[in-house]
Amino acid sequence: KNSLLRTSDHQWTIADGWELTEVAKVSATGASIAQVGFDTKAWMAATVPGTVLTTMVDRGIYPDPDFGLNNLAIPETLNKQDYWYRTEFIAPKLDREQNFTLTFNGINYAAIVWLNGRRLGTIKGAFIRGVFDVTGVLKPGQRNALAVQISPPPHPGIPHEQSISAGPGPNGGMLCLDGPTFVATEGWDWIPAIRDRDTGIWQSVTLNATRQVKVGDAQVITTLPLPDTSSADVDVNVPLENVSSQPVEGNLTASFDQTTVVKHLTLAPGETIVKLTPAEFRQLTVVHPRLWWPNGYGKPELYQLKLTFNASDGESDTKQLRFGIREITYELSLLDSSGHLRRVEISPTTAMLRNEQVVDVTHEGMRKIPAGWVASLLPGAETSPAVQQVDDTRAAPYLVIKVNGVRIACKGGNWGMDDMRKRVSRERLEPYFRLHRDANLNIIRNWVGQNTEQVFYDLADEYGLLVWNDFWESTQDDNLEPQDPALFLANARDTILRFRNHPSIVMWCGRNEGVPQPIINKGLIALVQSLDGTRYYSPSSNQVNLQDSGPYSYQDPASYYTTLNRGFSVETGTPSMSTLESFRSTIAKPDQWPISDAWAYHDWHQSGNGDVSAFMEQLDEEFGAATSLPDFERKAQMLNYVDHRAIFEGFNAHLWAPNSGRLLWMTQPAWPSTMWQIFSHDYDTQASFYAVKKASEPIHVQLNLSNFDVAVVNATQDSIINASISARVYSLQNKLLLEQTKIVNAAADVRTPGFKLNLAPLFSSGMVFVRLELKDSSGRQLSDNFYWLGKDAGSYRQLNDLPSVTLFATAVAKHLKDQMEVDIQLQNRAATAALAVKLTLQDAVNGTRILPAYLSDNYISLLPGETRSIEIQYPASASHDTPQLALRGWNISPEIVSISHP
Repeated sequence: KNSLLRTSDHQWTIADGWELTEVAKVSATGASIAQVGFDTKAWMAATVPGTVLTTMVDRGIYPDPDFGLNNLAIPETLNKQDYWYRTEFIAPKLDREQNFTLTFNGINYAAIVWLNGRRLGTIKGAFIRGVFDVTGVLKPGQRNALAVQISPPPHPGIPHEQSISAGPGPNGGMLCLDGPTFVATEGWDWIPAIRDRDTGIWQSVTLNATRQVKVGDAQVITTLPLPDTSSADVDVNVPLENVSSQPVEGNLTASFDQTTVVKHLTLAPGETIVKLTPAEFRQLTVVHPRLWWPNGYGKPELYQLKLTFNASDGESDTKQLRFGIREITYELSLLDSSGHLRRVEISPTTAMLRNEQVVDVTHEGMRKIPAGWVASLLPGAETSPAVQQVDDTRAAPYLVIKVNGVRIACKGGNWGMDDMRKRVSRERLEPYFRLHRDANLNIIRNWVGQNTEQVFYDLADEYGLLVWNDFWESTQDDNLEPQDPALFLANARDTILRFRNHPSIVMWCGRNEGVPQPIINKGLIALVQSLDGTRYYSPSSNQVNLQDSGPYSYQDPASYYTTLNRGFSVETGTPSMSTLESFRSTIAKPDQWPISDAWAYHDWHQSGNGDVSAFMEQLDEEFGAATSLPDFERKAQMLNYVDHRAIFEGFNAHLWAPNSGRLLWMTQPAWPSTMWQIFSHDYDTQASFYAVKKASEPIHVQLNLSNFDVAVVNATQDSIINASISARVYSLQNKLLLEQTKIVNAAADVRTPGFKLNLAPLFSSGMVFVRLELKDSSGRQLSDNFYWLGKDAGSYRQLNDLPSVTLFATAVAKHLKDQMEVDIQLQNRAATAALAVKLTLQDAVNGTRILPAYLSDNYISLLPGETRSIEIQYPASASHDTPQLALRGWNISPEIVSISHP
């Protein structure tokens, strides 16, 4: 079987036929191993792309480390030895003489590459491509042998194993010395140590054929005459390399959508950067462009650019890339040359096109002020067209991100890693991106750059999710500094070149919490400026024009509306217990209850940043101590919902004065974690997911838990005229205690106050339910919200006495292209409110969950007489002959609802 998979006319992926073994088991040299016919009978079939551990789990050598305490059964020796990867393939035989290039898109950590007995060279760092000219070494039309010796990071460290008594331990350790690698794999407070430290060929290996001229990593720059967006200029910079010894004459063609430009060139040997500009080609000024927008602000429109160089003897090389037409600008407070703090909007793109630099984010340019730290304007920048004075200083000194001239209320979360073993296929990752979009989030942070693969950025582009892109340094004064700055910067250089055209990337960031050492900080500044220039580089993820990180433990929900996390915060966390079903699928039954070391190993911390003591105390005080796992999970979901909704409603309550960004720590689960994520590693969604989805909806009505003010938050670009806000307050016995309404005009991009609810007198009779609704002038509901409130935590125990409710439910399935949809009607015909109704789509034969499943809402509450429509979508490829719906909740009689198929 040939292991080459053709992906385009002149590109192939070396996809199958890989084998793996430990270097210590082979006495032969690389030159011998890379010969056709070398004996590999004792080797194992390798998973490529994939890590060493992934292969060994796939082959049954070790158990699945995701489950229970299995990871403890996998030895640390995996990260203390080298490995051979090997495959054979029949190379293509083409009609004309070609130059061949072999590219490794990602290995970890170091590699020596051999082809047909010839040593090609080395690769070092997890985020740099290994590119080798194999012309003359490759045998077209014949069988070829490729061998790769992979070495793990040299400082794997000694991991801390989490338990109740040992706690979460330190975050990281020695591995940070190695710089551009998966530093989280030594163990963090959200992931255990990954035994091989993700050593392996973790991205694809490709073979390319070209003629004399190669097309390199082109750059597309889009600018708008802001605030006008009716036209856009598109500049294209194309590196061309003439690998022959003679000049080559030909045409460079660039085309996208209805636009095509052709430039005649004579290329000397070596590399040349060719600029295609609107000044030379009028068609590169696009009229009425389809703009790329973040989620909630418009469609994330994308264009496909094709670049081709044709010489006299035909096509020499072609490349395709996607880009979005959009421009990013940034508001922030910077020190000017006189030492005064000035609120400005900067356009890095304008500065770059003028060959200017306007912001100083070196150590010399940063200064401490009462609100934190700020950067400075470079001398003369005050008069640059790339720097505009901003009159509205309410968000000072914090960063505000603007896309296409529109302020973006940044709501999102952190991806520590996409997956603990770097299983990063589109099929595996896409549900996570859809879940982020469906939760009404618009930004994700690539924490310490652990998610650097093409599909990560492709999906962010497609789902309209801005990417805050870190490089590979973690916390200053806590984690170690990389030992090899040149290696770090080489990996950074390649990362910028590869991914700079993705419209989703909104920031480059040097370090998580702190500032890189000067040699790396200055190197990153120079690389971002010279290779990109269209985005802001921040040296730090906190403090410098940003809010400090945290907190990470349970907080009084009312505090999120007052003192917690003002401005732009990239890390705010609170415990987020997974669903009962997901937890049971992760932990062995004997370890599920009471709380055990298996819980602690899956990040239910008894100390440190994620200490659950405050959460447990609140749960006990509000509802009483849990008596079983189902009882604990049921109570935990109530706290999940309230605290996560408060994080984003507190952000809304002070939108632009000064709040401009709020990112959860964290949203993406790298493995089955019990701690911070709003959905599970298996795509199940807990109450925190729907609380975030509710609070982050573009048009939202909410109650301020600190003072009971009712307000409308309109994060869209359109005003709402004559909208009606209504509030109804009920006792637990369903007695209407208070009703208020108000007609408001909800302007775009602001919070509009409504009225205050005087709830204090109503608490004298116990807890209350508050139902809010927002309707437009025609009576169409735009938003609704539901709160259960008491005068103190102890009063919440009244919820324990609510009578059990049986809901009336119907469900009908239909087929929609590549997915199934189930339309559900829920009605509460009882005299008591139904709280936190949980819907689970499952297989009727075996009761297993159908995942991924995308619910329009969940953990919903219904007052007596209320009806709610819910939609569930799931992939048709995962369709089951007999799906059914399971209902449970706070005071819901569990039931199974059959799904009909009309």
